[in-house]
Amino acid sequence: MKHVTPDLDYIISVRRELHKHPEVGFDLPKTLEIIRRELDALGIPYTEKYGRSSIVGYIARGRGRVLALRADIDALPVTEDTGLPFSSEHEGMMHACGHDTHAAMLLGTAKMLKEVEDELPCEIRLFFQAAEEYAPGGAKLMAEDGCMDEVDAIIGAHIDPDFPFGKIALNYGAMSASSHGFYLDLFGRSCHVSTPELGVDAIAMGARVFMDIQLMRARELSPKEPVVIGIGEFHGGKANNVVCDKVRLHGTIRTTNNKVDDYIYRRIGEIADSVSRDMGGSWSIETTKHYPSIKNDPEIARLIVEAGRRALGEENVIDDKECMMGGEDFAFYLLHKPGAFFHIGMGSDRYKFAPMHNPKFFVDEEALVFGPKVMFDFATRFK
Repeated sequence: MKHVTPDLDYIISVRRELHKHPEVGFDLPKTLEIIRRELDALGIPYTEKYGRSSIVGYIARGRGRVLALRADIDALPVTEDTGLPFSSEHEGMMHACGHDTHAAMLLGTAKMLKEVEDELPCEIRLFFQAAEEYAPGGAKLMAEDGCMDEVDAIIGAHIDPDFPFGKIALNYGAMSASSHGFYLDLFGRSCHVSTPELGVDAIAMGARVFMDIQLMRARELSPKEPVVIGIGEFHGGKANNVVCDKVRLHGTIRTTNNKVDDYIYRRIGEIADSVSRDMGGSWSIETTKHYPSIKNDPEIARLIVEAGRRALGEENVIDDKECMMGGEDFAFYLLHKPGAFFHIGMGSDRYKFAPMHNPKFFVDEEALVFGPKVMFDFATRFK
């Protein structure tokens, strides 16, 4: 097969243009305009029939098995504070999670694959997906519209400043946790603080429920089981001299096991019911199941490892990455067909990176060749 290398100048140019025009959720007019323009320039046909504000491109249509390559394209509601000459021009929006690099790397990969289209052993579909950052997730809507029906396998990637520059990292099982949530409301009875016997203190109920949830996680679940139960919001009360009559706890649940998810939800309800009955109050809960856990298919993961070793060198592939406890809607694709997800290392001594989702987040653009190198090698051998 013809030798092709990533066009880093092209990837950086597209990435910087996308970075200047971040857009959030499904409202992505400028982002989609840029992607359409680049696909047109590359001679790659595409459709927008799947999901919302997403594009699927086609290379080597109708040839053999079908491999999908995915990039998310949405930004975050963050005000940029990097001082870069190509900083966000959209107030209150920023590519603070690297989705601009994902889209640019996928276009860079598409450019490479288009050059060898006649030699490819399979059909390639390019998924430019909206709303990874917002439930229910753009991947869920695309999959529900049938984008995976004709696909045999899918791979995706995410940049990662916590891993060394030039390396990729993955594993053969769970790559991310589920991402679920709940709103738990506890109802008491208001009265003046000088006569607490006349009321039911919802704040006290909330404090007991909060502590019992932590105790449940510590004593009812195996310490070997990756689980996060976080209460990020606790709201209640209107005055310092009034017994509070309502408290809301807003929490999140992260696991890699659906049975554990179900157990936690059941126990939170049981805890809330027990405390409420004990104190004379009541409760209600609203659950929100957002993203399932990414479970890499072992065979697809193995093929990525082999592609990475060929493209980057044996020493630059980490195949025992720990599961991250964050959520990723790439998981919805894997409910339909096998696939795998890997991380692209960007950490180096040259830069001190701010964490993702931070106003000062930026990337080492020299690392943007690594994703295309691995995806190109994988795609040109997928049969």
